[in-house]
Amino acid sequence: MLVVIYYELIMRKGIAIIIVSCLAMSGCVRTGQYVRPQGPPIYTEAVSIHNTEYLPLIRFCNYYDLNWNWDLVSQRIKIEKGNQVVALRPDSKAVLINGKEYSLVKPLEYIDGTAYIPVDSAAYLAENVFGVEEKYAPAVGRHRINTVVIDPGHGGKDPGAVSRYGTKEKNIVLDVSKRLKKYLEAKGLKVYLTRDRDVFISLYKRPAFAKKKKADLFVSIHANAAKKSRAKGFEVFYLSEATDDTARALAAAENASLKYEEVMVDDKGSYKDPTLCDLVLSENRTESKELAKDMARVTANKLGMKARGAKAARFAVLKGASMPAVLVEIGFLTNRSEESRLKQSSFRDRIANAIAQSILVYKNEYERTDGFSR
Repeated sequence: MLVVIYYELIMRKGIAIIIVSCLAMSGCVRTGQYVRPQGPPIYTEAVSIHNTEYLPLIRFCNYYDLNWNWDLVSQRIKIEKGNQVVALRPDSKAVLINGKEYSLVKPLEYIDGTAYIPVDSAAYLAENVFGVEEKYAPAVGRHRINTVVIDPGHGGKDPGAVSRYGTKEKNIVLDVSKRLKKYLEAKGLKVYLTRDRDVFISLYKRPAFAKKKKADLFVSIHANAAKKSRAKGFEVFYLSEATDDTARALAAAENASLKYEEVMVDDKGSYKDPTLCDLVLSENRTESKELAKDMARVTANKLGMKARGAKAARFAVLKGASMPAVLVEIGFLTNRSEESRLKQSSFRDRIANAIAQSILVYKNEYERTDGFSR
């Protein structure tokens, strides 16, 4: 039997009112309660769709630390925590809770590559199914950056770009990444490398490693290459549609590493798909863009390099990241002058220090504004 339960979340200016409507299942969940959040909870991030408040589904899952998976064949999204399993489909009111069929008051929406769950349904599932209602009242200032994963591009059988003089991208970026790790650790951050030696790692395993480490930022380090030897400068990319043909060509070149992959699947065996990638990344696109802008501006200025700016492109290594993520191109190996500088230990150290400073600039602004919410 389907029962609709209405209750209120008090949350405007610290106590704003949101009318909550959701289906409860007698005998399998607790009854709804009044909840009074004491800080800026996730529900203040809601957007209006068809005059109903919605949250990005991936944001909801990440916030409550719920495991989720999207079966691309059946188009079923499964959310799990402990023994509790909820299954939904985009553009549908249908929901399965622990194998039993129910119906949402409003459908799960799917817009521009992102799935959205109604705020009322999200609140009800969080409290009455997954039992994580204590997160309705997170501490003020919960937006912190504590853990960074640095990804030295390429490695092993994948050399990356190779200059006419034999300088290999994989070696340059590994050295810069190790130095960057030391600089960030000196500032109190927890830092991990996806590789610390000359080994090949799948493009899809790199962001998966960052997720496993619960990273707040993912930074992939690369060296550039171009057909024209006069091309030079420092630039940073975030994941979105390519800014221009140059960005599109660079993404294609970096994604060429996919030829070294044995099977292009994630750890759970699901084939990667642009739609699934957009679902994961849409909520982090703004943060990634801001990180890219800070990094491009601060680093280029400190190094005295040509500032090529922050750009968008569809890099495969960024597609699986569930946190703000950027790809950094530290200079052109096809430019004789920049290759010469990149081969110098002192210059690689300057690059690492400058990137570290740019990350700290972003971290300070992010935390000062509580995740850019004020």
